[in-house]
Amino acid sequence: MSQRQAGSHIVLIIVVLAVVVVAGLIGWRVWQSSTRGDFASQYPCQDQNIAFTSPPLKMEDLGYIRPMGAMLDAHVTPTDHVYVGPVKTDVPDNTYPVLMPSDGKVVLVGRMPEEFVGDRKDVKLAQEDHRIVITHNCRYSSIYIHVHKLSDAVKKQVGDIKPNENKNISVDLKAGDVVGYIGGSTFDWTLTDAQTKLTGYITPDLYKNESWKINTISPFDLYTGELKSQMEAKSIRTVPPVGGKIDYDQPGKLIGNWFRSGTNGYAGANRERYWDGHLAVVPDYIDPTYSVVSIGNWQGAAQQFAVKDRTNPANVSAQNGMVKFELVKLNYISDADAGLQGNATPTKGLHPSLDGALAGTIAFQVETGEKLKVETFPGKSAAQVTGFTQAAQTYER
Repeated sequence: MSQRQAGSHIVLIIVVLAVVVVAGLIGWRVWQSSTRGDFASQYPCQDQNIAFTSPPLKMEDLGYIRPMGAMLDAHVTPTDHVYVGPVKTDVPDNTYPVLMPSDGKVVLVGRMPEEFVGDRKDVKLAQEDHRIVITHNCRYSSIYIHVHKLSDAVKKQVGDIKPNENKNISVDLKAGDVVGYIGGSTFDWTLTDAQTKLTGYITPDLYKNESWKINTISPFDLYTGELKSQMEAKSIRTVPPVGGKIDYDQPGKLIGNWFRSGTNGYAGANRERYWDGHLAVVPDYIDPTYSVVSIGNWQGAAQQFAVKDRTNPANVSAQNGMVKFELVKLNYISDADAGLQGNATPTKGLHPSLDGALAGTIAFQVETGEKLKVETFPGKSAAQVTGFTQAAQTYER
């Protein structure tokens, strides 16, 4: 072999090695992205071991935790976050520091819209309101929403931020460090595990616009020992899983989430009221022996109702034909104090009240192919509903 030929072979080998290395890096990134899930793969992460060693508020500040699965107003399907509430509600804004549960990196801060997202008209918005994404490592991520004032470390990188604006940043923080502040209101905490995929969604692709949803787990899952016990004791749900549940779909059964045909799944047909076509027929998030119907359009607005006879939707299939549920407005009471009302009372022992005025009846018929026939009858009792009319609509999942 001549010197020139030998040189050509060396160059060829170098090129081949370079191609292999580049292909390997691309393959690694593709594999890493696929294993981290659509949501987690959007953000940089540190491949490190982490431990959840801090509550999200100082323990003396932490009043209660509402578990995953609550439904209220535009949250028509079970919520993918817990609500972290302080001990006092009648305090000035930014009284309580919001903490990092473990080491991690704040990678995105968004300013929430100035207008309330939902159908309720009685909501007062905070002057500052933020959505914060944290990567704890390449497996676990947190989303905090409704954090008001930002900590100095986070604010320094965010700078000025307008409503509806998002900023990618990189702030390394330790467990227990301050992320921001709240007053007397709750903040949302979604925890995702890129290696977990919920099995209770028949068609996961329907939730693509909220890609973290199918990877959501309870924050309690990552605590251990006495701290885990202290955290779980703050939940207002007393039956397992105390962190709540959000995915209830069962093939061929009424139970679970549904979307009105032609409304583009969870994303909705109209961004202004994306929840209009949503429907959930699921166990109550505090006391699952009660059933709840949550619908995105009941006389033009999202509404939540308790099922008066507590029928379990997991027992309803196509074999039942048309079924009728009488509905009462969803309010919570405690057997210890019947005066407690509303959807946000932070005490244990709550369950839906069935004593309210009849709001109306909803009729369902499970059909093949994960289709559901639905019609609402506001103000009517079940006895007054004799069958479906031309106003019936089809939902699917």
